[in-house]
Amino acid sequence: MKLSEDADQGRPYRKVVRAASEIATHEAILDAAFVEFSTTSFDRVTLKQIAERSGVTVQTIIRRFGSKEELFEELARREGERILAERDVPEGASLPVALDSLLGHYERDGDTIANFVAQEHLFEPIRAIVDRGRRTHRAWVERHCRHLLSGLDGSVRERVVHAATVATDLSTWKLLRRDLGLEPAEVAAVMTELLQGLERRS
Repeated sequence: MKLSEDADQGRPYRKVVRAASEIATHEAILDAAFVEFSTTSFDRVTLKQIAERSGVTVQTIIRRFGSKEELFEELARREGERILAERDVPEGASLPVALDSLLGHYERDGDTIANFVAQEHLFEPIRAIVDRGRRTHRAWVERHCRHLLSGLDGSVRERVVHAATVATDLSTWKLLRRDLGLEPAEVAAVMTELLQGLERRS
């Protein structure tokens, strides 16, 4: 009787351990996929590479995610949630605070995103992710540059939204940070100057 009771008490613990192991495997596969997709063209990434990097079999990946495309979609969902959380600032935060958060995101993920942007016209899964990123950034501009848009409407408002988007876009960060070699503080200063130019204009 005692052995049976001990076995029953041990089952919940084993379930917890098994669940934790499943989660760890899931995240390990996504982490490996992130490395591969971040540094390699989408068509050159293979499930075998991801399996080797994550320490599982290709069959395990297929069983969990179905295909490379579905794995990429799940990775994009996870990373999208992470990026939104990292870029989030309290309601009413000043533009400098919001810009600092945005540029921190670019420092962490800018090179990966630039790699995706370079492939957006080649692969539909990547195009969808890049389009989503552009919509997210426009929403960021409309939220944190509201003082530039106050009192504007129609085509005039749209032009200012476009201008503020360009001033703070990843491509602008890449030009300043990677191509011209500016330090992060200098990039922030240039973007701030561009936004202040829009403010003086209005």
